Amino acid sequence: MGAVRSGLATAAMLAFVGWFNAARSAEAGSNPPSSTGTQQSAWGDTGNPTIAPLKWAGLVLNYEAHEKDGKKYSRACTGQFISPRVVLTAAHCVQDIDTGGWYDLQKMYFLAQYQNNTFSRSYRAVCASRFDGWWPPQLRSQDPEEKNRAGRSRWQWDYAMILVDRDSETGHYKNWVVDWQGKYRGATATGYPAAMLGGQIIQIAHGEIIFIPNLPNNVVALRHNHAGLTQGSSGGAWVANFDQQEDAQHNIIITVSSFVTNQSGVSFGAYPTSAFYGLRDYVSKGCVR
Repeated sequence: MGAVRSGLATAAMLAFVGWFNAARSAEAGSNPPSSTGTQQSAWGDTGNPTIAPLKWAGLVLNYEAHEKDGKKYSRACTGQFISPRVVLTAAHCVQDIDTGGWYDLQKMYFLAQYQNNTFSRSYRAVCASRFDGWWPPQLRSQDPEEKNRAGRSRWQWDYAMILVDRDSETGHYKNWVVDWQGKYRGATATGYPAAMLGGQIIQIAHGEIIFIPNLPNNVVALRHNHAGLTQGSSGGAWVANFDQQEDAQHNIIITVSSFVTNQSGVSFGAYPTSAFYGLRDYVSKGCVR
């Protein structure tokens, strides 16, 4: 872990007290290729954040984003660089899933290569955006059927991007695809699930991609058989051809973790369309047209 150094410059403010009370999320942990530099733990497969592709990942921290019983708690998700300054994560990691309130950009950080309370660099959020479909007006409808329909369809838009204040020091994912059905049979989920080693160490979980007919539009499933891949792993990339090699054939992002159901060991994510590129360009320009 020589490349990872302590983030003491911001640690006093971040503190990490209660950070593992993460936003409701998705998962991570199964049998990836041996070349990934992983090690077995009691919970699943532990990733190495000093090599590709995990060196491009980190913790999305919304500091003191939630208050309960007079106490403030932080919310954590997973994110990863997809360009020098753009971090990909889940929409519910930038906008509250229940209230629709945006998390405070002044308290939003990306902690690159996070591992055991250390990280290589802390990045400040400049702007964040997601699609309007994540929070449609119908969610506040008085008509229960209309409200439920909106609640089901929103998950196809559960991804977001954050522009940070400086270029990544470790590089970024260069490969991502949309409309990829039929091209990949499996993928590796990545993330910081609180149920695995306290969310302190990034986890990886290889699984089978499943398209289920009765799911909402543009939602895909990944069966990895690790029930602990829940809170904290939201926003973590699903990676096709996961490997430490940095070329066009490996480490291809196909979506990010969004939610889980009562189906233990199965994660769900949006099935991205070409709209993904428009969001990336919009955020890259500072969230202005």
